[in-house]
Amino acid sequence: MQKVVVSASSLPAGRNMSSQIEYLQRVGNFGADMYHLDVMDGVYVKAKSIDYTYFEQLKEKSALLFDVHLMIANPEKQINKYIKSKADILTVHYETFSDDDTLIKTLKKIRKNKKMVGLAIDIDTEIEVIEKFLKYIDIAVILCVKVGKGGQEFNIKALDKIKQLRSLSSDILIEADGGINAETAKQCVKVGADILVSGNFIYTNDTYEAIRQLKGKNG
Repeated sequence: MQKVVVSASSLPAGRNMSSQIEYLQRVGNFGADMYHLDVMDGVYVKAKSIDYTYFEQLKEKSALLFDVHLMIANPEKQINKYIKSKADILTVHYETFSDDDTLIKTLKKIRKNKKMVGLAIDIDTEIEVIEKFLKYIDIAVILCVKVGKGGQEFNIKALDKIKQLRSLSSDILIEADGGINAETAKQCVKVGADILVSGNFIYTNDTYEAIRQLKGKNG
């Protein structure tokens, strides 16, 4: 059976450090594999969330991999702060770069500094744009909702995109992010997703049972 990796989104825990610590420890105790730190700057997206200043204190409380998703404007100008942080995986958004050369340079910089490299595309971005960057990344993040807001309903278009990406590469790790619950998790895994990012489904339900269901262990 395919191993499913669950990355619990930090978004529902808000910007309060004690809430973040409590949630991080809870998801770690109940079976999450990674903590997905959603970083929003209030510029690229309207919402504002935690940033790199939270990471060190959070990392002291958990051995989970930190899966950092940068939803920020001009990431190439800020990437050094995140490279120096406790992030294990750094994901940037295709849409935040003005040209491919700057994006490639940023991806190379992340890899050179021994972080896993992720590239995300928004729900309305065609999957073909990611093909030229596959050799520079470890993880392709497929947004299953519109970037920038938690609690949205899963967009079925994401399934075709995951399937197309899997046909382009059997090696790349595919992360599905947004609107992930027990049912949409199954659908994403069936078409090729390896990693599932889930926020509200884990946060608002029994944590242990929600993570079990995401991993397909609900009998």
